[in-house]
Amino acid sequence: MKTALKIFSATVIFLFILSLFGWMVDQISNKNKKFGFLTQPVKFMYTFPDLFKQSVEEVNTLPRTFIRTYEKFKPVNKLEKDLIVLTTHSDTANSRSVVLLNLKNDSILKKWKIDNPWDEIARIVNPILLPDGSLIYNYYYKARPGLHKIDPSGKIIWKNDSLLIHHGMNLNKDGDIWACTQIPGWKTTGRYNLEGREIFYHDHTITKFDSESGKILFHKSITEILKENGISNYILKSTALDDPIHLNDVQPALKNSRYFQEDDVFISLRNISLILHYRPATNELVNLLEGPFINQHDVDILNDSTLIIFNNNTYVDKTRNSRKPHKDRERTVYAGDFYSNIVRYNFKTDRYSFVGDSIFRAHKIFTTNEGLMECIAPDTYFVEEQNPGLLWVIREDDVIYKNVFKSQYEGYHHLPNWTRIIKYD
Repeated sequence: MKTALKIFSATVIFLFILSLFGWMVDQISNKNKKFGFLTQPVKFMYTFPDLFKQSVEEVNTLPRTFIRTYEKFKPVNKLEKDLIVLTTHSDTANSRSVVLLNLKNDSILKKWKIDNPWDEIARIVNPILLPDGSLIYNYYYKARPGLHKIDPSGKIIWKNDSLLIHHGMNLNKDGDIWACTQIPGWKTTGRYNLEGREIFYHDHTITKFDSESGKILFHKSITEILKENGISNYILKSTALDDPIHLNDVQPALKNSRYFQEDDVFISLRNISLILHYRPATNELVNLLEGPFINQHDVDILNDSTLIIFNNNTYVDKTRNSRKPHKDRERTVYAGDFYSNIVRYNFKTDRYSFVGDSIFRAHKIFTTNEGLMECIAPDTYFVEEQNPGLLWVIREDDVIYKNVFKSQYEGYHHLPNWTRIIKYD
């Protein structure tokens, strides 16, 4: 009898509290009455389901600047030195951040907030931090608001919106900016005739900007370079009819060597798997490199006699389906597993070799689009595996760093945008 009475009493009290809560919700939601310090807790409790639903919907509709983090992802951080990088990410649909970050301890050293006047997936890619603390940035494949230089406080010093700028930007010895560019309205700036048809395609250009004023110091069409040297038919090598060239990096030489001169540029043309050694001072194509790299990005000068190339190692037309296998599977010849890798070219020997190929295979490092690498010490290199958003530091075939740029959304990380190494010491 006592047990039944206790249950009845508890039920009455519970129903009273529930009724009281319901009444308070009605008064607060209709703005009839407030209940002091209890108002906000009660409001949170009755709005929580809507907030949770909104949060779930927001995560399910995140733009492609966010990547789902593997549930079993385990970061690695054995960095013994500070690794300072410049990166960018999305804060909101209308805001971007450029961040100076120390990967060793994830500390933010400086952050620039930049308005985003474009769509929610608009990206700031490969910004440049100058020695005086000023910043040069642009929106990927957007002519406006254009290439900007801002001071350390974020005040605009100059802007140039005459060209589309995309992929990599690099400084020469004088501090001028070499950039991958296109003319606005670029869909009809390249053309050729084939079998009585007039074919239009995306031409690309390389441009040198004065970092003090933003003025254009040099501008040249890739199609013109190819045509002037009798190899314009190389654009037929690509399966991408509308974008056969796809320029993605222009790397200037910072000094003279036996094999190149200061301000020579090495130009990476992805869709025809070609690297041009071009001399702007004399309009001379010094050499063209075709090697064991396919649809590469990011060519760098390692030393006086060596280039290094991030080799995506993939095909251009990803929409095509493969053929059906032979009914006799024993007649199928296996070509192997393909991953991205790093290719080294030696000017002295005119030979190619691979750097850390075993570690790329062991960890299945692969990105179809973009991607980069940089040697940060004689035995150590940084890799941005762009598509899955992974960052690697590899030393003598040992992974000493593997991580992502964490985002504001649980279970998601930021898409990297051509991370720039500032310092490793």
